[in-house]
Amino acid sequence: MKKQLQTTFLSLLFMCFTINSYSQWSYTQYFDGADSSYYNSLFVHIDPTAGNIWQVGKPQKIVFDSAGTAPNAIVTDTINNYPVNNTSTFYFNVVPFMTHGILGIQWQQKLDMDKKTDGGIVEFSIDYGATWQNAFNNPHVYNFFGYDPQNQDTLSTGEYAFSGTDSTWRDVWLCYDMSWMSTVVDSIKVRFTFKSDSVNNNREGWMIDNMNAHVTIIHPVKEVGSADYFNIYPNPAKNIINIQLKDTHEYHIIEHMELYNSAGKLMQEWKNIPVRYWFSTENFPSGVYYLKIKTNLRSKTVAVTIMK
Repeated sequence: MKKQLQTTFLSLLFMCFTINSYSQWSYTQYFDGADSSYYNSLFVHIDPTAGNIWQVGKPQKIVFDSAGTAPNAIVTDTINNYPVNNTSTFYFNVVPFMTHGILGIQWQQKLDMDKKTDGGIVEFSIDYGATWQNAFNNPHVYNFFGYDPQNQDTLSTGEYAFSGTDSTWRDVWLCYDMSWMSTVVDSIKVRFTFKSDSVNNNREGWMIDNMNAHVTIIHPVKEVGSADYFNIYPNPAKNIINIQLKDTHEYHIIEHMELYNSAGKLMQEWKNIPVRYWFSTENFPSGVYYLKIKTNLRSKTVAVTIMK
């Protein structure tokens, strides 16, 4: 098994939660063949369906030319570019052992996909895969960081995903709050899905290495001031407006959001939506609007401009 965790990983780990006697369970998978302990390994299950292109091995491409730590990584094909109209998945299970606390997941990744049309989706399931929760627009995921924000996108299918190209190894972290679950579940499934459309631009896909998962009872202490809590972009907007609230140690959700035109007329409203959300500007004429957002923690009104 690979013996060293990078300094970056350790610093991100402390951002997510404190490692001390309260930390409960840790699981790892470095794809070097030694991660086989029942008690502390992430056992990755690659969907056996025909056409699944996830492979564990030595990357031998142009962008994906080496693993995060040699020799192996899990890649959308270790040699070939990804095909059209492909959906490929792998998942692992984490046993939470509790109805509260934090599931922290970390991995390294590189991306090479067609922007907006092809992407990589991260999801959770607490009911054995019957239903799935997207990590990007999930109110129970309060820390999700380490990737380049320009690689967070909404696919043409409407799904939130990683997309575009990033040839730098990124340490990605997300923290899933389990305190909302009313009962202990046997396991939480974490699924990584790659999707491509019908256009082939000879790209390499998604490469992942050095995966870690931790279950802890420690909540991070991270205060977010109201000034930087709300992020509404782009502004001016042409096609869509994104709403993203900064990570906080408290559970938060957008309870009520309203869009008013410059004359004060209510144009649209939303209730109980995720803290990462977007809406189309297609039905609104050009002009200045006022977006009024109320969460269970804070409220703010933001002037946004729509330009066609």
